[in-house]
Amino acid sequence: MYLWDANILRHYAEGHPNLALHLKRVKRVEVGLPSVVFAEVLRGRCDYALKARPEQAVQAHALLIDTHRMLARFQIVAFDQRCADALVRLRQQYSSRKRYADMQIAAMALAGNHTVVTRNTQDFADLLHPNQLQNWIDF
Repeated sequence: MYLWDANILRHYAEGHPNLALHLKRVKRVEVGLPSVVFAEVLRGRCDYALKARPEQAVQAHALLIDTHRMLARFQIVAFDQRCADALVRLRQQYSSRKRYADMQIAAMALAGNHTVVTRNTQDFADLLHPNQLQNWIDF
């Protein structure tokens, strides 16, 4: 399965042409969103909606609902105990030098033998084997 990082989801929402080309070659059921990404995206939209000034509130809540609809199109891959075990191993190796959400996504890829699709491949390069990392935007 291809696990999308949040930056790929943003390009999906914008209709990036290179991403669209990849999606023609990959079955939709092979694409999933890590629950980590799902949480990050919703947290951002929820924070914006809850903190919006009155002149921004209508737009903020509309974006929240639109984002919820977009996320519902994807299979959400849950962080399970195997992922937690892989995360413990990664944290022992890399301590706090890495962003925690990136380490969680990498742990999910390792535990499930998935491929992470991200534009920020350098964030995962030392966490994953090269065949578990792809950039569908810059090629």
